Amino acid sequence: MTLYVVHGNTYYDGYGHIENLFGIYTEKDQAEAAKDTVIKELYNKEIARGEYTWIEDISEIEVGILEVEANSIVDIRLGGYCE
Repeated sequence: MTLYVVHGNTYYDGYGHIENLFGIYTEKDQAEAAKDTVIKELYNKEIARGEYTWIEDISEIEVGILEVEANSIVDIRLGGYCE
């Protein structure tokens, strides 16, 4: 069974990266719908910050869907930033 993992960066204050997991779905269309919803929510949250946001366009919000086989061992780096 393929699982669809919805994830993305939620740090928009310049340098840095915080990767969040937004959901795990068994159907790709559900994952796509969740991805669209998350992008809109993150964009609206950032725009509400007014002059303090670095986001200018909804296309700057990056949320992805990762396909993973259930009941299998994986080693997948979702993202992040460290020095």
